[in-house]
Amino acid sequence: MARYRTRLALLALAMIALCASDSDAATALTKIRVGYPSPSASMYPLFVTKEAGLFEKYGFDAELIYVQGVQMVQVHVAGQLDFTSTSGIVTLQSSVNGADLILLANSIESHLMKVMGHPSISGPADLKGKSIGVTRFGSLTDLALRPVLEQWKLEPNKDVSLVQIGRLSDLVPAIQQKRIAAGMLSFPTSFFAEKVGLKTLYDLAESGIEVPTTTVAVSRAYANSHRDIVSRYLKAYIEGTHRLLTDREMGIKALRKYGGVQDQELLSATYDLFTSKYIKKVPTLTTKSVQNALKLVAESNAKAKNRKPEEFIDLSYMDELEKSGFIKKVWQ
Repeated sequence: MARYRTRLALLALAMIALCASDSDAATALTKIRVGYPSPSASMYPLFVTKEAGLFEKYGFDAELIYVQGVQMVQVHVAGQLDFTSTSGIVTLQSSVNGADLILLANSIESHLMKVMGHPSISGPADLKGKSIGVTRFGSLTDLALRPVLEQWKLEPNKDVSLVQIGRLSDLVPAIQQKRIAAGMLSFPTSFFAEKVGLKTLYDLAESGIEVPTTTVAVSRAYANSHRDIVSRYLKAYIEGTHRLLTDREMGIKALRKYGGVQDQELLSATYDLFTSKYIKKVPTLTTKSVQNALKLVAESNAKAKNRKPEEFIDLSYMDELEKSGFIKKVWQ
């Protein structure tokens, strides 16, 4: 009898161990690396998706990796990232040169940048013979600036000098100290710039041009071999966008943590501005916005001329989530 009880006890322990093993396997999370190029509010949907635990909900252990500017695309191409959330213009600049990167979704479809100058600059004509700052050549600040200069009939390296400054935050003191006359700034750096007296010379958000500003990008090879992962990632991202737009406290918390913003006035102003004006409820990507982006890239890269949006996008994931009723369910 004692021997029988011992066998039962051992069997029970074995069953417990097996169940625990199955449970661990069921709850194992897939590790993914997600790159982003700036701690700005343009990355808001990504920050909230992470902070709200939605990556975990869809089976991911997601590491957010900050890689500044165009270097992030290079890191992605090298296979060190699985997803990136960045400007479609920057991604397309690499894709037209042969990089295997495609766009899947887009949260913001207007430029959120301003050309801002020293208070002594009264208008574009005053910039002639002076320097204008960008973060890096080939970055979005550089690409977005060039059509504006063309509109002002100012030729780079002839009428004005373009200078690499580095971080966006370094552009403001450079303008204040007159090391450069103006610079291309994005929010929230432009918010601080206005508070210290810098002048807005051109607001790209008011241009009315639709461009893919905050996209989800993957390599085509990764998408083809990990379709389920990509689909689940977009589900998390869509739900994160919903959480951002419906939970002000969470939105402010995420920007404070990942954007490094502590100023409560700025946090409140940023949340209100981006959720009411810029961030779309559903991050759909349009061929029109990609076509406009290709035209912009073609300004400095002839390889982008006459290229078609369909070469650089895959809308099937978002289409499937729409047809399945997932998106509608999230917003019920």
